[in-house]
Amino acid sequence: MKMPMLNHLSLVVSDVVRSATFYQSVFGMEEQWQEAEFVFLSCGDADLALVKGKPLIHRRFHFGFRVENQAEVDAWLEVVGKHDVPVTHGPQDYGDYYTFTCRDPDGYTVEIYYEGPLRGRAGDVTRGG
Repeated sequence: MKMPMLNHLSLVVSDVVRSATFYQSVFGMEEQWQEAEFVFLSCGDADLALVKGKPLIHRRFHFGFRVENQAEVDAWLEVVGKHDVPVTHGPQDYGDYYTFTCRDPDGYTVEIYYEGPLRGRAGDVTRGG
């Protein structure tokens, strides 16, 4: 059997309202549902769930938004800058992969990237032959 798609990612955050406001104002996500210390935000075909708790952030954990081209990455870099969001890497051009990362209010790493000919779903995996 094979899952057809990833539907949502749930992040444990220290302040649900602060994090929801961040993802709505910076990335344009829309609130779909809220109950007490839990909120669901929409983002294309996948959603982001935010739940109150103590964030457990591993240094390698991150999630990414794939965009259509390099110009769009640069446009998002400007948006992030206007919101005083800390940029932690990039922008970096790897030829067929253009990226930058930033941090949300709890310190989660968020990547915004474009990849030319798709190298793999995660962008860092080459499909072998």
